Amino acid sequence: MITPITREVLPRINNGAFCRYATRSVEDGEAFLRQVEGFGLEREGRPGNAPELVAELEDLGVFGENGGTSFHVGWISPACLACRTGQHTETFLTSTQCPRKCFFCFNPNQEGYEYFLTHHNDIAAQLIARFREGARFKFLGITGGEPLLHYDRVLEFLDAASIVAPEAYSRLYTSGAGLSTARALELAAAGLNEVRFSIKAEDTPQARERVLETISGCVGLFDAVMVEMPVAPDQGPFMEGLLRQLDMMGVDGINLLELCFPFHNAAEFARRGYRIKHLPYRIPYDWWYAGGLPIAGSEEVCLQLVAFAAREGLDLGVHYCSLENKLTGQVYSQNIGAATAFSTHAMSPRDHFLKSAKVFGDDCTKVEAALRRLGEDALRRDRDHRSLEFPLMRVPELAGEFPQLEVAITSCVAEELDGETVLRELAVAYTTTGEFDAERDW
Repeated sequence: MITPITREVLPRINNGAFCRYATRSVEDGEAFLRQVEGFGLEREGRPGNAPELVAELEDLGVFGENGGTSFHVGWISPACLACRTGQHTETFLTSTQCPRKCFFCFNPNQEGYEYFLTHHNDIAAQLIARFREGARFKFLGITGGEPLLHYDRVLEFLDAASIVAPEAYSRLYTSGAGLSTARALELAAAGLNEVRFSIKAEDTPQARERVLETISGCVGLFDAVMVEMPVAPDQGPFMEGLLRQLDMMGVDGINLLELCFPFHNAAEFARRGYRIKHLPYRIPYDWWYAGGLPIAGSEEVCLQLVAFAAREGLDLGVHYCSLENKLTGQVYSQNIGAATAFSTHAMSPRDHFLKSAKVFGDDCTKVEAALRRLGEDALRRDRDHRSLEFPLMRVPELAGEFPQLEVAITSCVAEELDGETVLRELAVAYTTTGEFDAERDW
């Protein structure tokens, strides 16, 4: 077992050098939380009950995937599985133009948002250019705004995809606006594999019914028809009814997204009584995904809905996609090229961070001697922090000689600096040689 180091965990650390090192990590995390609170929306005072809900799901035979950031029962889109690493997959933006004005929309965070309110991309030309640059695709996405405002561009894109990536699985994100039966048939004939519809709980019943009618008309025309929508913490009963309805319609699946605060529109979120999740990220970083900060309680409702689907035996595939599930592709992309470049680190198959083990202070000399007896020479001394870094898979081998040795487990990402690949340490966790479980913690 490894334990993320917080202010409450620090008193458990007996090694003085380790405690001082961990304190710096805690202070960095607290500085990040102060930044979060500066966005104008209150943060949840204490963690929610997600761990208890995860345990309930495990009792139902539903286990977390992708480092515990994703849970699903039944069908899941192959594009969602590919998203976990982001390899050979790319999504193309038509424009940020959209007839909807969703209070949680994070499009304003995207680069070029204002420009693309009045302009649009030639996504077919972009796809061809990426192919000529050497990109090869297994999954392609078309998004907006509302991409069907540029229907001809979507058809041109699908035509280009049939030439440069004929085997790629393509998907379209839409509110359903402008999607007639004739257009759906034309898109299917052009090779579109999957349509993802958004449904808004805050819409009028009449507006939702129009979207559901459009969805129903698409079932059977594509390889997959699904819904993708953020779930607010007060929408549990509504969502249970929606899951039953989609199941009866024969919809393939639904992605339940963690509702996020997009760094603006704080007054509207506050009016609804929403707060930022107690710990927005397990590991703070400069994330590319512009979704924002997760809202407290959204994850719990999503996990409850996955459990609901499992108990009800729905044919509908129900997938909870957390904010952090969307971030793992970035970690993978940054680290895969450096996975073998640093002898003291290895890339975790669970969350894709480059990880190592460290001991501190007077423990360094005796641990180094023990590791050298084991034939390990991937060792790095840091005199400033009085630490010894080594491959974390050696930790269990030290347990016999040092059964309660305190060990830090680090999580890093590879970055480019002045033309060189360097490691940036983002988090430190606590364990001992007796507690570390290589299968579960790695």
